[in-house]
Amino acid sequence: MRRIAATLLTATAALTTLAAALPATASAAPAQCTVQNRAAARAAAATEVAAYLAAHPDLTAELAHIRTLPKDQRKAERQAYRRAHPDLIAGLRGARRPMIDYRHACHR
Repeated sequence: MRRIAATLLTATAALTTLAAALPATASAAPAQCTVQNRAAARAAAATEVAAYLAAHPDLTAELAHIRTLPKDQRKAERQAYRRAHPDLIAGLRGARRPMIDYRHACHR
């Protein structure tokens, strides 16, 4: 009898804890996917990308070169550059982080 009472008491406590946690989780504010937030993310990313490209003229030159290639050659050239310069590509991705985060939050 004590074992049953202890089990019921434990189950009741667990359900109470779960019931208290669910409304807090459900009421968590969703990501703000407004036009204003998108514009802010784009502006932040544009500023950071511009600064990064200004600091890395070799990357800027390579991106300009890729744009001059025929469309069917661009992908291979981009991939070759990414493999040869992973540190620069990681830095560029870091500069684009505000826009990447917005897209991940709002366009799943």
